[in-house]
Amino acid sequence: MSYSSNLTRERILESAWQEFMEHGYQNANMRRIAQRAKATTGALYNHFANKAVLFDALVQEPAEEMLAQFQAIHRQAEEKVFVQPESSMEEQACAGTDWILDYIYKHMEAFRLILCRSEGTRWSTYLEQLIEVEEQAYRVYCDALGKNGKRVEDMFLHVTAATGFQYLVELVSHDLPYEQAVAVMDSVKRYSMAGWQEILRAKP
Repeated sequence: MSYSSNLTRERILESAWQEFMEHGYQNANMRRIAQRAKATTGALYNHFANKAVLFDALVQEPAEEMLAQFQAIHRQAEEKVFVQPESSMEEQACAGTDWILDYIYKHMEAFRLILCRSEGTRWSTYLEQLIEVEEQAYRVYCDALGKNGKRVEDMFLHVTAATGFQYLVELVSHDLPYEQAVAVMDSVKRYSMAGWQEILRAKP
């Protein structure tokens, strides 16, 4: 690909991000994207076959990497929970939260699209995939760490996992500065850990 072609591609990607953020995926228009990029529609389609491919180009790499890393973090935590049960849930939960927040903020443009403007794309279910990973991990933690002999309900685990990710959606959708987001999530971690201790230790 020539230098000029690379520049055109970069202009298209930047223009597409602006278009998707302003109009959402479903209402975004390829002709407007070409106009924003000062490119012909032919040049646009030469680089990206359709709108879905263009959206993928903006989000796929960081999204797939984050999901894979998130799954790996939980696999490691699930192994550790049987070795160091008392400390593993809190330590791993806090470390995982810190990592995912940092990763999202390093790739904010992609995750703003996924979390706020992906309706109509295959990425509209991305958050549900993350929630499912978290929910399955919660089941392992609760079964290993519960001290009251009572099984934590599946729906509670689902709601709790979904709520945890909703915090991140709010930070992204409100475009909160990173330092402020860290402070908010530190409060969320303390709040959540206190709740988990009550759930796992309360009498049936």
